[in-house]
Amino acid sequence: MQFLETISIAWRYRWLILAVILIPTVLGIVFAASRPVSYTTSIAFTVNRINKQDVKEYQYDGYYALQASDLFSETVVSWFLTPSVIVEMYDAAGVPANVSDLSSLTARFKIKKYSSQNLGVTFTSFSQTDAEKLAAAVVKTVELKASQLNQSADRKALFEVVGSKPVTVERSRQVPLVGIVGFILGVFLATLITGLLGALRGHRQAGTAQ
Repeated sequence: MQFLETISIAWRYRWLILAVILIPTVLGIVFAASRPVSYTTSIAFTVNRINKQDVKEYQYDGYYALQASDLFSETVVSWFLTPSVIVEMYDAAGVPANVSDLSSLTARFKIKKYSSQNLGVTFTSFSQTDAEKLAAAVVKTVELKASQLNQSADRKALFEVVGSKPVTVERSRQVPLVGIVGFILGVFLATLITGLLGALRGHRQAGTAQ
């Protein structure tokens, strides 16, 4: 009985229910389709140990070399959390940094350490040309800072950081997915409104019976 009553209410207010379902769906599709095109760039960095110092009594050299690489990788990670270094990368690329606040500046780059010697950096740009320029500047800046930072007493670098060829792809706007989410939201709202109309109708009928 309750189900039939719900169906009756939904049919009676079918145009309202249909509008409630369609409006979020259409708005979601329009919003997703109107978003500006963006590009995501990925760069891999490898930390290599070079100019190894020979010490005969150092029998655990391999283990400690990995530990040293891990610590040096942490230093590279910290550069992408330092605003001055990020601005340096933008300046090297000839791309405006457009700094509004420091937290949003450092949030532009996502860096992940996969192992003691492998790092991955991703960032998003609204221009493919700017993305390519910035990617080249990131690789150049990291490699240069790494070569200047770690040096032995005879001014030989102990580690080198090598950046891979950057990969830039157009980021999907995900129009179908956003449309489906809008449709689900519309169905939820339509169900809620139908329930409220049913409750209101029952309240009126109870008042009339009295």
